[in-house]
Amino acid sequence: MKSVTIDVFMDTVCPWCRMGDASLRTALNELPEGVNATVRYHAYQLNPGIRKEGEDYRKVMIGRLGGEAQFEARMKQYNQTGARFGLNYNMDLVKLTPNTELSHQLIAITPEHLQSNLILNLYTAYFEQGLDIGNVDTLAEIAQASGVAYDREDLKTRLVKGEGLDKVEEGQRDAQQLGIRGVPFYVINEKYALSGLQSPSDLVHAFMQD
Repeated sequence: MKSVTIDVFMDTVCPWCRMGDASLRTALNELPEGVNATVRYHAYQLNPGIRKEGEDYRKVMIGRLGGEAQFEARMKQYNQTGARFGLNYNMDLVKLTPNTELSHQLIAITPEHLQSNLILNLYTAYFEQGLDIGNVDTLAEIAQASGVAYDREDLKTRLVKGEGLDKVEEGQRDAQQLGIRGVPFYVINEKYALSGLQSPSDLVHAFMQD
């Protein structure tokens, strides 16, 4: 039995991370029989300075990309590239760039066997439904729909009180130490690093190289 550990640094509002997640799921299904893979998720905030209530998505992205034309081109790129991974991006519904700290706290306090499904639903909520995943009420609804066995009001209280924040901060520190400047970013068996969006076949190759 061969074991592989995959550490994934990601952000919940990163379109490329969502594509990377889809690619990773395919790669895991394509691993040869007898290979046991463990995936560990780590927080990386692309916009740590965003206000807690979020900011206008279009303004944030135009400021980052340098203009309206660049913004429109990037939205088209998300749709075209996402389609290659079987993903739909309804970017016209995305009105807010949220602060992702609370969503990363939610991932951190979710049992490991439920984290993958939760992350999938967070991506869908944001990129397909345009929901504000920086809002604690929205997060509580997504958590319940994901099978995370928490009482909704209790979960909201835990998030507001900062539970899981230590893991979020740890992810940020680890990313800084590794020199990570963008996500998705993968560390395989604590030895090999892969940066950016990878095809399923490239991921499988990387997982099997030991």
